[in-house]
Formats: sequence, C-alpha cells, structure tokens
Amino acid sequence: MSTTDQPPTEQQQQQWPQLPTIELPPFLEFLKLKNFPLKVYPPVYERSKLTNDTLYIYGPGWRNSWGSFDVQCLQIQIYLKFCGIDFEVKNSNEPNSSPSGKLPYLETVTGAVYDTDQIQKWITERGKGKTLSSPSNQEQAKAFIALANTKLHAALLFSSWLEPLNYSEITSKAYYGHVPGPINHLLAYQKQNEVVQTLLTDRDILVREEIYNDAAQALEALSIKLGDNSYYFDSSEPTWIDAVIFSYIHVIMSMPTLPGSTLGDEEKKQAMALRNMVRKHENLVRYAKSMYDQWIK
Repeated sequence: MSTTDQPPTEQQQQQWPQLPTIELPPFLEFLKLKNFPLKVYPPVYERSKLTNDTLYIYGPGWRNSWGSFDVQCLQIQIYLKFCGIDFEVKNSNEPNSSPSGKLPYLETVTGAVYDTDQIQKWITERGKGKTLSSPSNQEQAKAFIALANTKLHAALLFSSWLEPLNYSEITSKAYYGHVPGPINHLLAYQKQNEVVQTLLTDRDILVREEIYNDAAQALEALSIKLGDNSYYFDSSEPTWIDAVIFSYIHVIMSMPTLPGSTLGDEEKKQAMALRNMVRKHENLVRYAKSMYDQWIK
C-alpha cells in the first residue's frame, strides 16, 4: 500500500490545530438557528396542475384552426385523435419549453413528458396505436412515409422559409409573430439559416427546380397509391401514414392567401408553386378535405 493510502499519524494530526468550541451564554441563545429555513415564502409563480393530458404545439393553425400550421405538430395532433385519446391542446409556440427543444411535446397528468418519438411509443404501450393489418403493407407504408418526410418535407421547407414572399408574409409571422421586435426578425433569420443547413445535408447547392421536381414525383407516387380510397392501403380506419400524408397536404393547401405585395409576378408564382403541384392531384385534395372535415373542423 502506498504512503498516500495510509491514515495520518498522530504527529501529522497535531499539525492541524482543532477549532475552538464557542459556547453562547444563555442570554444569546436566540442567535442559534434551531430551525432552518427560518421561514418559507410561497413561490411567485406556481404552475397549475394539469387536469388532462396536454399537447404543446405551434398554433393556432391557419385561419385560427384547431389544427397546427406546423407539420410535425399536426401529425401528432391528428394521430392522437385517430387513436381515441382524450387530450387538450396548448398553443405554446415556445420550443425551448420542451425538454428536447422542439415542438410538439406531450405532458400527462402524472407529470411525465414525451417528445414526438416518445409520444408514438406511449400510444402503443397503452394499446391504442393504429396500425395496418398486413405486415407487407406496414413495410410499404414506411417507404411512403420516408418519401414524404424527405422529398415533400424538403419542398415544404424551401417553400415556407426560402421563397421570399412566403417567408416575409406568412412563415416568419406564424412562428415568431408573438415575439416582440426586433427579436422576432432575428429569430426568424436564425431559423431560416437552420433550414438552409438542413436542406444542404444531402445536396451541394439548393436548386429550386430540383427540389420541386422531387416533390412533384413524390406527390405523383402518393396520389397513385391512394387512388380512390378513403385511407391509405384501403384501411378501414386511418393509421400513422394517413396522419403523415394528410398533415403535409393540409399545411400546404391551407396556407393563407398571399396579400398584396411589392414583389413581382414571378415571386408570387414561385410562392404558389408547391400548392399548385398538390392541386394537380384531385384525389389528394379530396382526401385532405375529407380528413379535415371529419377530424379537425
């Protein structure tokens, strides 16, 4: 055993003098802190206890709708409805309030908090998830969901954040209109830069035509797969793929009408490009309207 592991000798202990013990006289006994803390003050703000499971989202939706204007939030919102789960919605618009730094997130009455991925697991563990009956259809659904979450999502990001008219008149106001200026402009600009970096993860440069062409092909595939059915894969009830596809179509189609602008006709045409792509597929438009009327309106 090394010398550092040995206990100090009596000689070493004597090198450190003991602190003196001070005894207070009886008339100063009141100075002793017999109870600590001396007094507990009530909190300035105490969060009220939830009476129902609550989903925190970006909202309200376009035209003050219950459904969020954000795709990820709307997907979870409508899927919870599909699964028959009773919950409340809070238009937070503050992603920093989430443990993951993103919206949506779910807080239950028990105090548990779940982010997007955990919400789906939570639903499944409660035995309320909605899945396709056929394993082969489940695998195909994963492929179509991946198609939407890549090609269609990229086009939606580009249209919302990088088309000048959409960015200035719609998107920046929707996400940061509740923040006082000039902080709102700084946050919107920061988010715009984040979107650019996200889109550059799988491409060298951003080319509008390429992004929209990919989206057009994705919409064509989604339209063909849906056909005249009420739900994807002719399911008797909506499942997760319907939550995903509906949310993209609804967010794209329900964006507010562009107000008058000093920008030219070409900018307006570019701002409407993605919406016009969806309009070419009547079954997708009909599908989104039916889902909206049944589950959101």
